[in-house]
Amino acid sequence: MGLDWLVLALVAAVLNGFSVLAAKPSADRLGPWVMWLGAIACEGAAFVGAGVLWPRGPGDAGTVYVLAAVSAGVLGAVGYLCFFAGMMRGTVGLVGTIAAASPLLTVVLSVTFLGETLGLLQVLGIAMTVACVLLLSIDRRKASVSRRLAVVLSLGSFLVWGLWAFLVKGSVDALGEGDLFLLLGSGYLGVSLVAAAAWRRQPRAEVGAPRAMWAAGMVVFLTGSIAAIVLAAAYDAGPASIVAPVTGTYPVVATLGAWALLRERPDWRIAAALVLFVVGISLLSMT
Repeated sequence: MGLDWLVLALVAAVLNGFSVLAAKPSADRLGPWVMWLGAIACEGAAFVGAGVLWPRGPGDAGTVYVLAAVSAGVLGAVGYLCFFAGMMRGTVGLVGTIAAASPLLTVVLSVTFLGETLGLLQVLGIAMTVACVLLLSIDRRKASVSRRLAVVLSLGSFLVWGLWAFLVKGSVDALGEGDLFLLLGSGYLGVSLVAAAAWRRQPRAEVGAPRAMWAAGMVVFLTGSIAAIVLAAAYDAGPASIVAPVTGTYPVVATLGAWALLRERPDWRIAAALVLFVVGISLLSMT
């Protein structure tokens, strides 16, 4: 197995970091519907294209694995809707960090159902990751309705994307990367058709957005699509309980970029949660 999984996981983390950073300004100006439809359509098309090019499996995988892969595509699309809607109501540091904690759920599910094991340091890493999410989601001050909704939507992404990774890992060995990609793509594209029909009934306030925002949106679509394919390949190459935490480090890139480029005010909760997150993810990735 070597360190192929580590290289793939780190590449996915960096790409996701840039994608999340570009998602804030583009979601604010283009709106969640346009961002959602663009993301899932591009990601679905990318998965189908990769599935055609990648080696195919033996073709005798059980129905359970096929359903798991298609369901993963549907869940991945739903996670994007929660993410972009949350990004309009919260900061990159808040929404990006909570959503990025999804590897915690992946690790728990992989240990419970796939027979993977955790050491003492990894258990401590899980505790620190949980503390990170709680720190961001619980605020004794009088939080705004917008912030509460951003937290709820971010937790939705956390749950859905954690399950996505578990289903991908659980089915990739039986299906092979080529068939997995095709089935994932069918799930994403199926939801995109429903999203396109719903979008036609939405207000078109986003039409007047400047070209820079459309360019930022394309960065989100393209980097997110490439990151998803690289991440799926990483799950094929390594254990989910280790790959998931490593890829979850992308809030470091996104949050630092938001402070530097988007002028988001550094909040002590986000700063403290980021430290807990980095340490927790580091412990989770130790073998």
